[in-house]
Amino acid sequence: MYRTWRFATGCNDACAIDDYRDICPVFFFGGIHSKKGFFMGIVRKPSVTPPSSRSPVDATPSRTRPGSATFGDGPAVKIFRPDTDQAQVEVPRQSAAADSMITVSSMPSAQILPMHPMAGSLARYSLRAPANLPAANALGLRVFKSRNYVDIAPGEIVLVRETGTAGEYRAALVSELVALGPVLFYHPLSKTWTLERPHPLPEPGKVIDIDIDQLVRKVRKEHAQKHRVHTGNDDSFEYSAAQEGALVARGLKQFPPEQAAIIRSELQAVESIFADAGHAIGQNYKDADAVYESFFGVDHHAVAQRFADSVARGQALSSEYQGTWGDEKFVGVDADSNSAAWMYKRDFHGRFFINRKYMQRGVLSISLGHEMLHTNRIDRFQTIGPNAADYFYLDSRLGRLLNWDTLADYDVPERSVSDAIMRGGLTVEYLNAFTNDHDNFLFGVSDYLGIGDDLPLQTAVDLFNANPSLRAHLAVNNADSLVYAAKSMQTLHQSKTEYAWLDSLIDD
Repeated sequence: MYRTWRFATGCNDACAIDDYRDICPVFFFGGIHSKKGFFMGIVRKPSVTPPSSRSPVDATPSRTRPGSATFGDGPAVKIFRPDTDQAQVEVPRQSAAADSMITVSSMPSAQILPMHPMAGSLARYSLRAPANLPAANALGLRVFKSRNYVDIAPGEIVLVRETGTAGEYRAALVSELVALGPVLFYHPLSKTWTLERPHPLPEPGKVIDIDIDQLVRKVRKEHAQKHRVHTGNDDSFEYSAAQEGALVARGLKQFPPEQAAIIRSELQAVESIFADAGHAIGQNYKDADAVYESFFGVDHHAVAQRFADSVARGQALSSEYQGTWGDEKFVGVDADSNSAAWMYKRDFHGRFFINRKYMQRGVLSISLGHEMLHTNRIDRFQTIGPNAADYFYLDSRLGRLLNWDTLADYDVPERSVSDAIMRGGLTVEYLNAFTNDHDNFLFGVSDYLGIGDDLPLQTAVDLFNANPSLRAHLAVNNADSLVYAAKSMQTLHQSKTEYAWLDSLIDD
């Protein structure tokens, strides 16, 4: 279970809350938030039992590693290269014998087109089809230099790659090793590819005039209207959440309109953070290295691909949470506790439980971004989350507890804290400011170094501070580091975009 906590400055009971083995808190100091979370590879409470009363946690709890860690349950990490430039289709060369007979002129380069009405989410993949591109084969594929292009509209093409599922093609960019775009389907009658699956042509004598998908949708809609059915309704996770307060809204349609509007707006802000960060990665800004070093240390080059992968997954997740299946994944809770928002790692539905008392525009976005980075597979979603952990948290108000004399001043305050930690300034006092349960951090250190689990916390901190590679590895798998690194990259990208004209004047 992952939570968002809110309490007043100076509270000494920050660590005396629920069993942290099953929650991911986001702390608020003086009304200003900073999200916190916990790694899933440790022992957890059974989710069917309600949260325990908030009593002090034993400062030296015994640690037991689960028999099967959550890492093994997830899929293999998809490796891809960040989006840079759109693909350009080159002109096939004439044979040497024909050179003397004809004049060869350059074929126009593929150009990025504006969004076509039927293209939808294919706008970033759409290319203008050169006149000399080979004709489509029987499968509807235009094959050129071992690449497959398909027609999505007259004069418009998209590069596609076949996935692990036979016959399934996804839109892709040349810069991607793994296709990340939507699945496309070939329509033999129109000889174009669309986002909608074509209806199979019936065989003579076996005509069945039934749209199964439409029929299923109709039955679900009628059933939901009669019985108000909700995914996971009254399951163990909702039971646990109900111990905190009354469940008053299942799905965004049951929230008051102004609160639903805040959630939708904050989801758009999350998507913007990851999208801008992805653009910054693709542009290879010179200033980006300084951002990488602040969040991942001097060995940031070794984990740059992992960061790019997590950013892409975060963008895709934030988009899907705004889609058809995302509406039902927000549950409103009227709770008297200081919990602002939380989610359960093992909840396959990927729901956010939001305490309606603490919904704030401009604050919820970072919290949502942090939490969704913990996810792996989510039902009805195509995107697979990065399955990030929570080894440590970033809070600029606690920078005085780090072993660093002066913190740098950045547009994103959390970057200064991360910078000190990545330079080897982590302390036991800083970790204790959030929780007394440090199993997540201890297991992360011991697993990376291949040593025993029974490390004293001070020893683990010393090993962390002494090993740049270890720091980079934990940081690039740490939800707080990922979301704030993306936020910092967004700030860099926006500044470059906004003042590009000024840079050009200086260059002149």
